Amino acid sequence: MINFIQDIITRFGGRYFGSEQEKNAQYYTADILKKYCDKVEVEEFQSPLEAHFQALKIFCVVYIVVLVFFKIDIRIAAVLGILNTILFLGHFVTYRHWLDFLFPNKPSWNVIGDVEPLETATSTIIIAGHMDSVKEFKWWYRLKQTGAVLSVIAGIQISLLGLYALLAVFITAIWFSYIWWLFLLLTPVLIVFYDMHGKEVVDGASDNLSGVAVAVEMAKVFSVNKLKNTRVRVISFGSEEAALRGSFAYAKKHKQQLLDEKAFLFNLDSMKDLEHLTVVSSEINTLVFYNNDYLQLVENAFKATNTAYKKLPLGVGATDASAFHIHGLPAIAVIGMDSEHLDPTYHTRLDKIECLNPETMEAMKRVLVNFIETWDKK
Repeated sequence: MINFIQDIITRFGGRYFGSEQEKNAQYYTADILKKYCDKVEVEEFQSPLEAHFQALKIFCVVYIVVLVFFKIDIRIAAVLGILNTILFLGHFVTYRHWLDFLFPNKPSWNVIGDVEPLETATSTIIIAGHMDSVKEFKWWYRLKQTGAVLSVIAGIQISLLGLYALLAVFITAIWFSYIWWLFLLLTPVLIVFYDMHGKEVVDGASDNLSGVAVAVEMAKVFSVNKLKNTRVRVISFGSEEAALRGSFAYAKKHKQQLLDEKAFLFNLDSMKDLEHLTVVSSEINTLVFYNNDYLQLVENAFKATNTAYKKLPLGVGATDASAFHIHGLPAIAVIGMDSEHLDPTYHTRLDKIECLNPETMEAMKRVLVNFIETWDKK
């Protein structure tokens, strides 16, 4: 698995979503899967890949406009402010893509490989990771945990200014108007949103070649140890860093097929630290809460292989499992990175192969084999 990760990085470097590097890495991964899978497809999709992050510039500009209109016409400030808050929460925070219409579509690619069982398939287990990597979050690299905290503050600012502007229409007390100065003084913090990305596309060894590597390993394992009635599907999603675009596109296009197949997604992200293997119980940003029965099955696999794990909600960001859940498809996510504090490698130039603990991927392999074999027996 480490060799796979090093090979991809050596051949293609960083794989910004929608780039030639992402495309070539996906086709290369498809060629590898052809050695183990009965069927392999590269599925191109079109999506406004820049919409998620570029919309942040709009939210920041409107924030300043709202502050100005407080001194001109409070009613206009209230309308602009609450609209900015709602769109920020809907489009950016919860990944609902409300402002996609403002941005042009660009191509990206999903890779899908199927390993058929010995007999008729009665269900499908999807093991997935994502191929793309992101342009460096430069404030997180420069300021570490402080950069992440400032990003949270910026989000809270945009969310609360609209509410404050609306209340200011009805609350005319002098003391309430002074709160405007707090929002004004915090305006420079918005730079972490407006100018978030550096020029360097990170290697993405942890996030998320590690997840793809484990998924590809499952194709290898079950091409030899054939299951009886369970199809194993390996997916390398494209453009996850652009707000889960690959998984949203795949779930939307294939929803009925997936329901008919009784498909279940076991999504892997950032298989970096053995001590931080975490079963994700919910994803706060996307308002997704995973089914307890499926969570228990995953926990059982960890226990059966004597693999230590945590069970926690994901407080910031999202995984491709969210896209499936939002489309009404059963899914679960496991991450292998500290979800309670900012990992210095996350979305920075430090996300290189040297940061990986190979034992994390080996442990996840054992868990997945147990999970899939147990599923097949049932």
